[in-house]
Amino acid sequence: MSTDVSSGTVAGGNTGPPKAAHHRWWMGYAGLSLALLVAYFAAAGAGLAQALIFAASNLAAVVAILVGIRMNRPTCPGAWYLLAAGQAAYLVGNVCWYVIAAAEGRATVFPSPVVEIFLFSYLLNALALLRLIRARRAGRDWSALLDALIVTIAFTSAYFVLLVAPLLAASQISRYAQVLAGVYPFLDMVFFLLATRLFFGAGTSRRALAPLAAWAAALFLADVTYGLQQVQGVGEDGDWLFYGYLASFLFVGVAALHPSMRDIAAHREQADVAGRLRLVALGLCGLAVPVLVVDSVRDGQRIEPIVLSCASAIMFILLMLRVGDLLSKIVTAGRREHTQLQQFLEAIPIGVDVRDAATGRPVYVNQVAGRILGYDPGQVFVPAELPNLYSGGTDEPLPPERLPATLARQGQVVTADDIEVERDAQRRQLRVVATPIRDGEQVRYVLTAFADITEERRMAEELRQLSVIDELTGVNNRRGFLLAARNELALAERACRPGVLLFIDLDGLKKINDTYGHGVGDHALESASKLLRANIRRRDVLGRIGGDEFCVLLTEASRLSDVDLWAGRLREQVARHNDTSRQPYRLALTVGATIFDHDTPDTVEELIARADAAMYQAREQDEGQDSEGPVRILGPTVSRD
Repeated sequence: MSTDVSSGTVAGGNTGPPKAAHHRWWMGYAGLSLALLVAYFAAAGAGLAQALIFAASNLAAVVAILVGIRMNRPTCPGAWYLLAAGQAAYLVGNVCWYVIAAAEGRATVFPSPVVEIFLFSYLLNALALLRLIRARRAGRDWSALLDALIVTIAFTSAYFVLLVAPLLAASQISRYAQVLAGVYPFLDMVFFLLATRLFFGAGTSRRALAPLAAWAAALFLADVTYGLQQVQGVGEDGDWLFYGYLASFLFVGVAALHPSMRDIAAHREQADVAGRLRLVALGLCGLAVPVLVVDSVRDGQRIEPIVLSCASAIMFILLMLRVGDLLSKIVTAGRREHTQLQQFLEAIPIGVDVRDAATGRPVYVNQVAGRILGYDPGQVFVPAELPNLYSGGTDEPLPPERLPATLARQGQVVTADDIEVERDAQRRQLRVVATPIRDGEQVRYVLTAFADITEERRMAEELRQLSVIDELTGVNNRRGFLLAARNELALAERACRPGVLLFIDLDGLKKINDTYGHGVGDHALESASKLLRANIRRRDVLGRIGGDEFCVLLTEASRLSDVDLWAGRLREQVARHNDTSRQPYRLALTVGATIFDHDTPDTVEELIARADAAMYQAREQDEGQDSEGPVRILGPTVSRD
């Protein structure tokens, strides 16, 4: 059965929050308990009447707890049932110890034959508090409780040695009674500690635990006082300390009937982390009990060593549990951080390969590395044997001495963009960074991170193409032509090699656009660029530098006959195109040429200006004359014969 605290509904069809009329039942119970307390006071001297009132108050507490469970439906009902069982066992003990003795007209004795029943009730009450503490903890964290138990054992041992033991030594009670008188302070202290631990770990729901804390305090004070009185032989039935027990019955019943009992387990406490100061304090507490044992044995005491030895054994167990808890937290934290780091490394889109610097054996390899390389590098124990790695742009396997991981083992941080891997019969380009991981001055591990940058390079090339390539014709645009031409001019100057720059204008493009539309005009530009591209060599540079203007840098034309030969081929190709094309236009090109050599170096812009002037001169000379064909060319050194 699960409970939704926020809505007040209980899974399984149970009703939710108690009715408003039930909210004040705890007040009625408190009034009843106070009335029984007054009656107990009024019946002073009447042993049986007082005993019956005492038992009735105890019985009322049992009934109140059961009614509270039924009415309030707490989030942790098991703890409250244990509490009811503890009060019921306490009732049985009181009847056997107090009521029967009063009915028989005799005083109660210590130790009573039913003392084991009282001990059993303490056990049930302690288990109930532990269940509530456990329900409030976030996970299986008992460290705060263990710390409190260790401190309690230390202080209770000192309390026993300094206060209880001297009284026991002077008393005339039996050995068994002395042992019980020594054990009870420990039980009382542990029980009170649990309630205190529950109360001070309550956070914002502390008000709901106030009645439980008051119940534990009243029972603790009454029990400790009663034990001391019995050891001293001064206690009497019905004296003032019995009102402490009656107060405990009142508070435990109020705690069960108050509506806030539903929220006791709702608040979640966070896991406890021990600091250095707390660990030192716990260590000192652990030494306190053995020191007290040695001191009691030296003084020849008989009871103290027995009780303190038991306390020492309990202290040892608690300390071992605390050490185990601390080690478990350290291991758990380490595993959690390792898991988180592994999750981070698996989530990033980068291959990660960590290897031992001395042996080269893999320490950690993420799954992304396998997807990038096409195989699991964690199965390759020698880095030099990683397959399918090549030097960029070649068919040469990457030499082992050039592996970034090999260089990083020598203490270098290495970055490489010229490594390729063959995967699925395709070459993929990699960017690799290898860095040494040091322990002091020694390189202990090598971390290699790599990414597939094939698509990145492709996109970069596409962007480069977009910046230097004319979208319509597919040849260089003005920027691309200038960049390529400057490079070729520099090479020609170093090689003392002459060349020719041609400025080409597509005649009549405006008329074609106006007459047939821009789509036909675009087709004319595409046709012209194809003819020009077919008429140049591999090293020549072609570009569209304006709307209807092209430039060609003939890097291997060193004689006038080369230019005439080029112009003749172009005339033939343009004439053939005009004869075979189904387009309504006829292509015509006007070309201006200028020659450059190493003796008269010029910039690309100067050469274009000279060739442009030659082109206009060729056009003016043909005005009103028969053209020599679809291509007319003129330059300072180019004939028209």
